[in-house]
Amino acid sequence: MQQQFLEKMKKVSRAQWILLGLIAVGIFLRTYHFSQLLVFASDQARDFGIVKNVLSGNSSWPLLGADMTGGRGFRLGPIYYYFQLLSALLFGVSAVSQAYPDLLFAILSIPLLYYFLKRYFSENTTLALTAVYVFSYFSIEYARFAWNVNLIPFFVLLLLISLNEFLVGEEKTAWKWIVGAGVALGVGIQLHAILLLLFPTLAFCGFVFLLRRNRKVWKKIVAIILLALVLNLPQFVSEQQTGFANTKTFFGAFFFKSQRSGGTVFRGLILDVACNAQANTHILSSLGNKNICNFLYSIQETSTTYNTKIKLEKDPLSLFGKFVSLLFSALGLWLLARNFFKDDLRRKYFSGLVLFYSALYFLIMIPIAPGSRLRYFLPIIFLPFVFLGLFFEFWVKKYPKNYAWLVGAVLVFLLAANLNSMWLKLKDSSCTKETQANFGCNLPLDGAGAKIRVRK
Repeated sequence: MQQQFLEKMKKVSRAQWILLGLIAVGIFLRTYHFSQLLVFASDQARDFGIVKNVLSGNSSWPLLGADMTGGRGFRLGPIYYYFQLLSALLFGVSAVSQAYPDLLFAILSIPLLYYFLKRYFSENTTLALTAVYVFSYFSIEYARFAWNVNLIPFFVLLLLISLNEFLVGEEKTAWKWIVGAGVALGVGIQLHAILLLLFPTLAFCGFVFLLRRNRKVWKKIVAIILLALVLNLPQFVSEQQTGFANTKTFFGAFFFKSQRSGGTVFRGLILDVACNAQANTHILSSLGNKNICNFLYSIQETSTTYNTKIKLEKDPLSLFGKFVSLLFSALGLWLLARNFFKDDLRRKYFSGLVLFYSALYFLIMIPIAPGSRLRYFLPIIFLPFVFLGLFFEFWVKKYPKNYAWLVGAVLVFLLAANLNSMWLKLKDSSCTKETQANFGCNLPLDGAGAKIRVRK
């Protein structure tokens, strides 16, 4: 028995050991003082009350989820509540157990990102990019509390991987990827209003493309759709009972003219580009405002309207950072588009899928770009890692003898920046004007020795 175990251990590659080590580090960073630093605000209190009432027998399992339209009434599917209910059944009803599903999917997103990037990049590049993700302050902070948006990275990656395998394999695609696509689609559209628009559009376009290439795939497409519909059955029951009230509310909210609709489309495009650039940089490095998109505003004049006067800060370091952010995103997209026309078929599917997904997301974000919270950019959490991998790949080809020091310097800088943000957060999480841009403020959690954070 011992000999067989040793033989199996010898078959584990160096890359697999490194990945296991990175996952272990990722688990530590996402669980260190988990209960003591738990974020618990009004959304969490609302969800906690729902879970507690269901398990105490005071109410039935919900058919709809949280309101996603700022009080106008449209509610997503209830899958996130179901995850919390299952966690409470296993670990008891508490503020900590309420956040366990978020923690689990955040940890699982680490190997999933590795697998996703491995479809395109070399082993060493993929491991380096995964290491940056493990230490990413952005990915860590959205793993440490209960919120429906925290599950977005996992299900975005699952959908993209599954669709990529479907594009490559067509009718020969393994059924595990068909199930993966159906689950990702069915769960994802219940996590956020952005995914409710983004996922079905992406899937529909992918299905049309596949059917035009090979009509034999129709059975697997039907299987994906049916699985997604099954996961949304509670919504259908609710609609049948209420005369499609939620659907009517959705269209009313969708066409609601908010204050962000002022200004021109061109101005909206500019702000969308700027916010995406800020998000890409922050996801990788944790630098910049940690709460809201203020890329083209001074901090004091951040606004959610298109009509706010654009006013850059005059600080040279800030201006340089904004320039680097825009350059990074622009060159990343250019490298990805250039590679699309040069790649072999397998890599072309990957780069084409990422480009199309990013374009759809960009279009959806135009109406809500000004003053957007950075959580709105969780659907593209993988994108800056793709860009960074393209830069590494470019440097390796351009400077085959001298690339190592450049790649190493970038990795050290990113890891140091993220570790510094984590250290500052642990060192001082009080609620002051200086820390309002961060995630929250500390208040005692009743009788648990942990802390509740109230967002500003």
